[in-house]
Amino acid sequence: MISTHVMSQSIAPAFRRIPHRDPDVNRTVRIAANVSMPLQVQASIREAGPGAPLGAKLTLEGAIVLPGVSAMLTFAKKDDNRDNGSLASEAILIPPGEWFVAASSSPPLRITRNSPLQIQIRDSSGAPLAEACNLGRQEDGEPREFGLSVRVPATLVAEITTDGRYSTRCTTIGGKLVFGRGILIRCMFGEGGETWGSHLCGVGKVDIVAVEVGQTILFPDQLVEPSAREVSLQRMLFRDGQGYPFSSNGLYSA
Repeated sequence: MISTHVMSQSIAPAFRRIPHRDPDVNRTVRIAANVSMPLQVQASIREAGPGAPLGAKLTLEGAIVLPGVSAMLTFAKKDDNRDNGSLASEAILIPPGEWFVAASSSPPLRITRNSPLQIQIRDSSGAPLAEACNLGRQEDGEPREFGLSVRVPATLVAEITTDGRYSTRCTTIGGKLVFGRGILIRCMFGEGGETWGSHLCGVGKVDIVAVEVGQTILFPDQLVEPSAREVSLQRMLFRDGQGYPFSSNGLYSA
């Protein structure tokens, strides 16, 4: 499991060129890319506090599973433009299958006992991210479980630091994943029968926040190879846990 926090500051542009500087000076390069991030939402919804004066709350408990993120870095000698003179190194920023907790609750809602429940995952603007899913009727307070795949807009940020002040050159990479939009679980109740669709939606409806806008996952700093003094970073590409690039183009120094 990984921890997250909410970040309110704005995100850098999706493309940033790596500036040419003295390679012997300690410097940090920041590269960002806007991506469509595939996620697995594995959770359950439970009714809490039935019979309360203001109604029951719906409680969401589960996990947001990430596909894995890596950065492929290409190094080359500053005066060598040949492909066979380059060196590649991959840094795993998020291992495949890592997850973070999704736990929240709704405002009080008056729910008819044993009402059928339909859910739909939406972003924070209300746009659907997946088809609606019928979870049936709750029995004896048991949670209703579901697992759905969605894609959400997110920003990947890599911060690459090179320290050439010592005899051995050191390059490290860190960064973060920022969710540009949140994820809501829209819950829609019926009247206790078997009818679904527009009639169901008109009976009872409430949203539960699964991922907040600006929620951020930090990548811990790690050492990148190679660290030879005569090479410099030429290209970087974000890839998913299966090794596929998040975009068709890499981010270049020039």
